[in-house]
Amino acid sequence: MLIDTHCHLTDPKFTDVKRTIAEAREAGVEKILMPTGSIADAKRAILIAEQEKQYAMAGVHPEDIESVTDIDQMIYELEELIGKSKRVIGIGEIGLDFFFDKEKKTKEKQLEIFVTQMELAAKLKLPVVVHMRDAEEEMLAVLTQLKTLPRGQFHCFAGSEKFLRFVLDKGFYVSLAGNITYKSAQNLRDLVHLVPLDKLLLETDSPYLSPEPLRGSLNTPANVKIIATAIAYELSLDTEKLIEQTGNNAICLYSLDI
Repeated sequence: MLIDTHCHLTDPKFTDVKRTIAEAREAGVEKILMPTGSIADAKRAILIAEQEKQYAMAGVHPEDIESVTDIDQMIYELEELIGKSKRVIGIGEIGLDFFFDKEKKTKEKQLEIFVTQMELAAKLKLPVVVHMRDAEEEMLAVLTQLKTLPRGQFHCFAGSEKFLRFVLDKGFYVSLAGNITYKSAQNLRDLVHLVPLDKLLLETDSPYLSPEPLRGSLNTPANVKIIATAIAYELSLDTEKLIEQTGNNAICLYSLDI
């Protein structure tokens, strides 16, 4: 089963969501999982998931922390959303990002919001989808200090080999997006060899990171087949075997009702 575990269908770049989903189905993509960046974004994703029989997550992304003025209220609203729809299958996209905030002025708030959502996931026994960009040291500290880690997925992995081994040892799943096909991304192609097949997931991160040869155009969930083919080639595997394994992995991690 071909599953795109990370697609932002609520992004305004997708002007015709129904058509995008239909095209994905025509390409063999059976399910799409939608991470979200804020409470408002989660509400939109849940509506799409319910209408189109897809899946959504609810979470506050590190780039959306300005939308949070009261963390207790954020947690209350997340729990409410999760409880109202069976189409919500995880908490995310959550994490840490200091790519734009290189001086780390938002570090304290990012950490508080991330840790609180990780604790909520552990409490509710839900998986998380984790975003990490230029924040490996801080992420390592959080994962080491938390008393209980939820299960989850590190999406669009961009860490070091040492950190990859750490998250795999903690039981996390890992996915790589279309950038694994870029000529400059040999490091990602090297890292994917270290991911056990039973911990590997597929994603597009669409509408971003279109794979070659579509780089520069709007990425869509239909392109997850291109990414699967590229990873299978890199690992010297049959593409259909890779699709079957990664699909089963997604079903297992997110308890998908397929």
